[in-house]
Amino acid sequence: MQNIYFKLYGKLFSPPNQLSPEAVIFGYRLFLDREPESPLEIADMLRRVATTQDVRREFVRLEEFKKKNPGFHSVSLSGKEPPMSIETVTDLQGLFSHIQNVWEHLGETEPYWSVLCSEQFKSSRIKFTRSDFYKSGSDNVITLFRTLERNGIDHTSLKTCLEYGCGVGRVTCWLAKRFDRVIGFDISRSHLRLAKQYLGEIGVNNVSLKHISTPQEIGNFPKVDVVYSLLVLQHNPPPMIRVIIQELIRALNSGGIAFFQVPTYSSGYRFSLGEYLANEATRGEMEMHVLPQNEIFEIVRKEQGKLVDVLEDGWTGVGCGERSNTFLIQKE
Repeated sequence: MQNIYFKLYGKLFSPPNQLSPEAVIFGYRLFLDREPESPLEIADMLRRVATTQDVRREFVRLEEFKKKNPGFHSVSLSGKEPPMSIETVTDLQGLFSHIQNVWEHLGETEPYWSVLCSEQFKSSRIKFTRSDFYKSGSDNVITLFRTLERNGIDHTSLKTCLEYGCGVGRVTCWLAKRFDRVIGFDISRSHLRLAKQYLGEIGVNNVSLKHISTPQEIGNFPKVDVVYSLLVLQHNPPPMIRVIIQELIRALNSGGIAFFQVPTYSSGYRFSLGEYLANEATRGEMEMHVLPQNEIFEIVRKEQGKLVDVLEDGWTGVGCGERSNTFLIQKE
């Protein structure tokens, strides 16, 4: 059977890949207790993965895996973890300028990989995987609307949406299908250029793209019914995350909803402005930061928001000592 898969696979999928079809076949056996249904199923998986880590992540997220392993779960925190040390900073200009420079550079060099950090979306391979990259945003928007429905929130009256960190438009294009008007904000001109190009290619005309050039502009968001942010806040230092969440909630119309993701705990994490600015070794690299849940709860309270739901989303992995949450907030 394997030989048949391998022969057909070469005809079905030509881009170079680090993984062999055999690795994917073993993944089906190990995680789903079955053989792949067809060579097309193998090819589809190989388009989405490039490393063994990708394979594990893909299989454990499948609904089929969850149904076949109902008792499988990973506890992110035990409750005995120590507090994190996070310094409060009020002057954001230096932090903002640094983050903007990093993302402008990533937008010029690895724009798609910087949005979804998988080897399949590196510049050397994106011509083969660009379609899959943009298709992946559909599931994120489905999650948004199912979360609203599960919590009894009528979304039919929600017409306008603000996406913070729209990047190259991966999720933006799907939000545009569900809202009358979408406004995408990003600090990287290079990412926005690609977003504009793609939205033009697919004929989307109800999206406005806005560049954020200073931290002060974060406080000038238009009023909207929905604010959305995924895989964005985590790349900002905690003082920036605080301000962004605060201003996103302030931008909501009465009864509007905020749906955003942010890591809330990481074992050993600390933030000191002096240490951060002095650490030249990692300047120019993608950063990962957190903001504790209790601080987010306090921001929501101060901005007259109602905490409706908190999901453990697994966006930072499934290991112990790491927690990422997606928050559903409704403006009172």
